[in-house]
Amino acid sequence: MRLNILIGMAIAIISCNSTETKEHDLKKDSMLTNVLIRQLKDGPSSDYNPTEYGETDFEVTIPILKNKLEENGFKYINKATFVEKIKLYFNRTIDTNNVDKYLYVDYLKPCNRKLHYHPNDYIELEGTLVLKNQFFITDSYSIPEIIDYQSKFAELSYLEDKPRFIYDGVEKEKVEIDRWKDVKDLQKLREKNIQVLVHRNKYLFNDDKASLTWLTFNDNTFLTRLLVLFGYDQEPKVNKMVLDSVYKENIDKGETYNQCIANLFFIKDCNGKLQIRNGLLKYVEDNTSSTDNRFLYALGDYVSTLYNGDINELFNEDPSKKFTSLEKAKIVAYIANIENPAIEKYKKDQVIWGKTASTLYNLSVSHPEVIKLIQQNNYFELSRMKTIIEKLQEEGPVE
Repeated sequence: MRLNILIGMAIAIISCNSTETKEHDLKKDSMLTNVLIRQLKDGPSSDYNPTEYGETDFEVTIPILKNKLEENGFKYINKATFVEKIKLYFNRTIDTNNVDKYLYVDYLKPCNRKLHYHPNDYIELEGTLVLKNQFFITDSYSIPEIIDYQSKFAELSYLEDKPRFIYDGVEKEKVEIDRWKDVKDLQKLREKNIQVLVHRNKYLFNDDKASLTWLTFNDNTFLTRLLVLFGYDQEPKVNKMVLDSVYKENIDKGETYNQCIANLFFIKDCNGKLQIRNGLLKYVEDNTSSTDNRFLYALGDYVSTLYNGDINELFNEDPSKKFTSLEKAKIVAYIANIENPAIEKYKKDQVIWGKTASTLYNLSVSHPEVIKLIQQNNYFELSRMKTIIEKLQEEGPVE
């Protein structure tokens, strides 16, 4: 017992010494100190006080962020796996021949590829940097947003001793500029920033389910964006969270908004190509029941918009004009591939399955050319579609 206690004490001492050494090393980094001095002089960015951040501002934070990741049990993965996962989660391809060290994932303009190093302002700028050679991701932060600079660099406190003012040409008066030490709950902000860093990386690259749970409750916007913006649909918990949220948001506005849910399933990518989110469709297929056909109903409604136009002006871009005839036929096939088997399975439950005919049957009557397109394109490789079309005769003749 005594030996175990001594070993524990030794480990604790070594651990403390290691932490102290790493913290002490911060002061040995002259580049970090110089950047911090400038950031303290500039103060937090605001409408009255726009600030400039460049690659150096970002790079001096990398050792700090890596240290925080390692302290919290993050395990780095190899390059090949990292490249695969960035493609999976963000639909971005890392070009190993490109000399750029970073990729910028833009949440406001997903097709943008321009690098930004300024911390997010959540109005005009919001995104994440992918460190191609360090194998993790992070938002960009100012130094005061990730370390307790007041204790670790106490000798720089004089930089914030006096208030600073700027002249407002519109109001014709001097306006006091915030100092970092005046930022409300700065310590809580630092803690949250580090938690976000750790849990995003541990979930994405270590498949840490505890981190997924943390993100669900504390950073669900990030998870939502993985699906909505970049098409990551392989996590059932995220699929459920997003579908339920979007359904509630739109159904509260009125039943006609039901079809807006289909925007999650069928999108045009940055190259203008149709992308179908198969994982999301599989989730709907697996979770449709005798008492729940919400999402299938929404998808069926969407088909009407595809061919009749956005009569209620619900969409930013009218789906009937957004997709080609072939793309529309493919969308219809993918919807029918899960809707028709569900109708056949649950049609005896008249409470919510009282529909007299499937979406595909109704469309075969009004737009028979769609059936021909599906057949001519080998049923879009959907193994059930041939049988589904043959069974349409049970609902009524295909013209």
